[in-house]
Amino acid sequence: MAKIFVVDDEVIITKIIDGLVKDEGHEVVSINNSWTAIEKIKEEAPNVILLDIMMPKIDGIELCRMIKANPDIEHIPVIMVSALSDKGTRKDSFNAGAEDFLVKPVQKRKLLKKLDAILKSK
Repeated sequence: MAKIFVVDDEVIITKIIDGLVKDEGHEVVSINNSWTAIEKIKEEAPNVILLDIMMPKIDGIELCRMIKANPDIEHIPVIMVSALSDKGTRKDSFNAGAEDFLVKPVQKRKLLKKLDAILKSK
């Protein structure tokens, strides 16, 4: 069982992803604010972070950069989850340090496959 953080400003999205991931026996922590997310990530060091891009104040790409710039948490894999699917957004996500990218609406099979691959590689 892994601890998965779901960071998205939309509560309904965190609830949907929470349900998909919990069905597989993982512990899920839903966070709806970037400022709260960075502190909780430092405190709890999850196994994987599912991170939305379009959030107020600190967007997901900037938050990913902050995670990867911190030596205490840079090892935590980040999967970006976004309705934006253009090449530029994907490139920015990977340049920020994300390990993978999922397009919303999230398909359960793809999500679980990516989570499984990352968890097995770490």
